Amino acid sequence: MGKTRFLNPGLIVRTALDMGDRDGADAMTMRRIAGELGCDPMALYRHFSNRDALLDAVADLALSEVADPDASLPWDQRIEATAAAFRGAAVQHPGITAHMAARPPLGEHGRRLAAGMLGALVAAGLPPAAAVRSFQALVAHLASSLAMAVQAGSRDRRWDQVRDMVNALPGAEAAGDELFVVGGDEQFRFGLRLLLAGIRAEAAAVRQP
Repeated sequence: MGKTRFLNPGLIVRTALDMGDRDGADAMTMRRIAGELGCDPMALYRHFSNRDALLDAVADLALSEVADPDASLPWDQRIEATAAAFRGAAVQHPGITAHMAARPPLGEHGRRLAAGMLGALVAAGLPPAAAVRSFQALVAHLASSLAMAVQAGSRDRRWDQVRDMVNALPGAEAAGDELFVVGGDEQFRFGLRLLLAGIRAEAAAVRQP
């Protein structure tokens, strides 16, 4: 155990984020974080009620790197920029990616980004209820994308098997080679474009007399 330092929430959270960047999700235990700080694990509980509370704060620190998009951009471009930057920040910090997939951050920066996306949906012309449900759909896509990104692979033997299965389906016309690598950025962006197209259609339907 290293030399004990004066503990405060900011130091604990930054240390945990740096550990996760270096050693991955397996490093994100109270015991290992405490060891890095040179303190007893119980000392961490004086600042965070449990491990989830600490990791929530680590996730929000990762999101502090995500800037708000230009307010002059069209609503859909603001959402696309925010969602892509959110995902980018999450995957750049591998120690916290899976936690962010399971528990979308509700801290200061998570709320800031959520407010921006919800405001963009209202600007699209959606009434409040539809805007909230559309926001929920976007969060679900982000979360599932992050969960898959943790295990993102390559065009390996399993990908070949799925391709062959798709090619054998009626109407596929041997299009299996167009499959994305699961968990990759291309798959995420394609799904996001589909969601935004659906939101545009929903907004247009609302505007019709």
